[in-house]
Amino acid sequence: MSVPAPDPVGPEVHPAILQTVDLTLRPTAGEPVAFTTRVLDVEPQPDGRSTLVVACPDGHDPLEHHFEATVSWSYPLGRMECPVSTRPGRRAYGRVWLLRPAATATRIQERAFFRARVSVPVVLTWTEESEGDEDPVVRDLTAVAVDLGEGGLLAVVRTEPPAAGTLVESTVRVDGINYTQPARVIRHVGFASGGIGVAVAFIDPTVHGDRFRKVVFESERRRRRVR
Repeated sequence: MSVPAPDPVGPEVHPAILQTVDLTLRPTAGEPVAFTTRVLDVEPQPDGRSTLVVACPDGHDPLEHHFEATVSWSYPLGRMECPVSTRPGRRAYGRVWLLRPAATATRIQERAFFRARVSVPVVLTWTEESEGDEDPVVRDLTAVAVDLGEGGLLAVVRTEPPAAGTLVESTVRVDGINYTQPARVIRHVGFASGGIGVAVAFIDPTVHGDRFRKVVFESERRRRRVR
């Protein structure tokens, strides 16, 4: 079951250029209309929210305006969605729709394990094969987890992360204690605020699942109390 998470992820999260997104239009009369389009550009605005330039889908008037719409897209640890308004525009490559966010993007929970925004230190350690007859090289990368759950985490790094598919040892430090377990890098994502997000899935979520679940629930309770 999908449960909308009301909290934003980072200062601004938006789809990447050339990423496929789902756009749902809500007309004043009739049923909502959903279709898929592609992000052609992301244009930063003075207020900190970016305008998404998307291709006008086949069968739609490129001069249409829409005041009630939602754009959604894939994110390393789930799905993101954002209410938008649309207006027609023109760029060097032709007529487009300009999607203007009406609020901060939020995450839709669509996974077996609930996650929450938790800022804790993380170290990823992995082995890289060397060229020729040289011995393999053990590398480690210090990061900060911004999203944690029983099944994995999303960490922000400033240097080149291990490639997607790499097996790593993930060490998460919580309340002065290190929790180490095998994991796999699922994918990378760029953040509008800078840095690279590394999505990591734990090989066996039960290893430290009880501890991480407690951390997540405590974080959510604190967040709700300060609203």
